[in-house]
Amino acid sequence: MQDDENIGQDSGADMELPDGVFPPMSGYTHQDLLVVAQVPTQAFLEAQGVDPGLIRETIIALVSHLYAKFEEQGVEYQIATWYQKPYDNVDRRKRSVISMAEEFGVLALRASADALRGSPLMARGREFWEPLIDQAGVAIRDHILKLNAD
Repeated sequence: MQDDENIGQDSGADMELPDGVFPPMSGYTHQDLLVVAQVPTQAFLEAQGVDPGLIRETIIALVSHLYAKFEEQGVEYQIATWYQKPYDNVDRRKRSVISMAEEFGVLALRASADALRGSPLMARGREFWEPLIDQAGVAIRDHILKLNAD
């Protein structure tokens, strides 16, 4: 969304990056990753019959926590850099992707858990909230692993 002050500005594509750092890749920006985590989490909540207002509140908290963690770690730049940097061996790239997928999947899982702190959803018990927090982590992990399919 743009307002009068931001017309013509993009998400940093013109920003000068240090040598060896690549700009975010399409499909792997922070915004893209937020959607990747949000979709299965929302679907899980809807399938469990959670009130739409509480779903909205939960998704807002999830996105806020995820965004803060992703920004703190520079996730979109790490993914782009570790994936696109030159490798002598294709297997090394694959191992980097697997490592990133695990690391950022856990990051998403932790952000999801943080987002639920104080939520009335916690009263539903571990059998409810454990698979709920897994949704974001698994989605992020699996999305990053798709890079190895190329």
